[in-house]
Amino acid sequence: MTVQHNPKKSSFLEKKIAELEEEIRKLKTAKSEEEYFLERSEKMIQKRAAQMMSLKKKGFDTISLWGMYDQDDMKQFKSMTLPVFSTSTGAPYDSLIDGSLLLSYKTVDDPNKIYSRIDNTTIDHLALKIAALEGKNVPELTQGLCLASGMSAVFMATMPFLEVGDEFVSSNRVYGGSEQLFNVTYARMGWHVRWVDEPWDISAWEKQITDKTKFLYVESPSNPVLFVADIPALAELAHKHGIPLIVDSTIASPALMRPLELGADIVVHSVSKIMGSSGRAIAGAIVAKEKIVTNVEEYEENFVMKVKGGHYRNIGPCLHPPSAVAIWDNLNSLQVRVKAVSENAMKIAKFLETHEKIEKVNYPGLPSHPQHEVAKRLMRFEDGTPGYSHLMSFEIRGGFEAAVRFAQIFDFGVQVTDLGRDYTTWVHPASTTHGQMTEEMKRRAGIPDNLIRYSVGLESADDAIEALDRALSQI
Repeated sequence: MTVQHNPKKSSFLEKKIAELEEEIRKLKTAKSEEEYFLERSEKMIQKRAAQMMSLKKKGFDTISLWGMYDQDDMKQFKSMTLPVFSTSTGAPYDSLIDGSLLLSYKTVDDPNKIYSRIDNTTIDHLALKIAALEGKNVPELTQGLCLASGMSAVFMATMPFLEVGDEFVSSNRVYGGSEQLFNVTYARMGWHVRWVDEPWDISAWEKQITDKTKFLYVESPSNPVLFVADIPALAELAHKHGIPLIVDSTIASPALMRPLELGADIVVHSVSKIMGSSGRAIAGAIVAKEKIVTNVEEYEENFVMKVKGGHYRNIGPCLHPPSAVAIWDNLNSLQVRVKAVSENAMKIAKFLETHEKIEKVNYPGLPSHPQHEVAKRLMRFEDGTPGYSHLMSFEIRGGFEAAVRFAQIFDFGVQVTDLGRDYTTWVHPASTTHGQMTEEMKRRAGIPDNLIRYSVGLESADDAIEALDRALSQI
């Protein structure tokens, strides 16, 4: 049966007529093509900002499912799922003036994406979703940028602040790749890192700050020893000195901790980990507040957008669109997954802590963890319940030989340099991820030779415990 409507009272037709009349008005009143395109771009930016602020008021699971890909986008692209815009460039210019404005970066946020190395619709939607998740309870606008890897994100979040002779202060509890970037690559550029060996002590951070310091950098929780930073205290210290706090929050993900809410200025992620738990893509992300504290005046406002239209554009660490959509889909269930693996991890950590073959367990959820109270205060799900992530590490009695023996016989999950997967992964850091460090560097970073890094998956915790007990009994 066909539904009959009076065309003169059709809300759809009335809406389309109003849209067309508004577009005709703009075309008639515009003094020039340039003014028209600039106004179009500004309107899009304002619309997105309003959408972002509205989205951040919704529940975490709603944000992680929808992002800013709403029904209007579905109608425009004729797709309920986010399309893969797998193209090296954007659409043809509407006119020569349009192209000129895009390539001069005066309308870089225009919906007519200029070039996938700089901007791409699929990647842009992923960045917007992550920016909304990280900025959920932040009262101001939050901006996101997605990149080819977590290391790209660390690089692009830090290098814009630095010139030859500048310094920055970092916890020495960082991922091995970050340590190499700061110690080796940055040294060749004339940028100096000042390491904090006791990052739980705020006074140890303050002692390292000089008039050349451009930012504080911390990874929390850290990989692989699970140091948890007091982010509000670090943010207060950084801002007292007029510099930003940059936090690598890869392990927690925005499901468990949102550093921008706690006072941080910039957050970086290796999105390839728990946020992209299927393991089908490599990606990184930067999220920043619209206004940050910094003594580099150029970046006080719109840090992400300025990086995007500047150093990011020039260096080219862009994400592949199919990778972006794979992670977009993974994010749909982020909080559900993080809750599940956190529950499993707590069961496994409690078992290991009482095992006779284990010297020590590093897991923030255990009262024995030195930053347990900090973690309990800062690492919480949307409903307020604490959670402590998928990652832990433990030290096996018997030193290096015992850890190697464990690696040879343990048959659960996957022995691989990876973490945050739906399945369990584990590795011996001293001979793999942190193998490039000297013995002194490993000692100072708290990484002993008998340490096993263990990333808990969605398998039954009982199955994992049985396999761990079986392997440990043979050492």
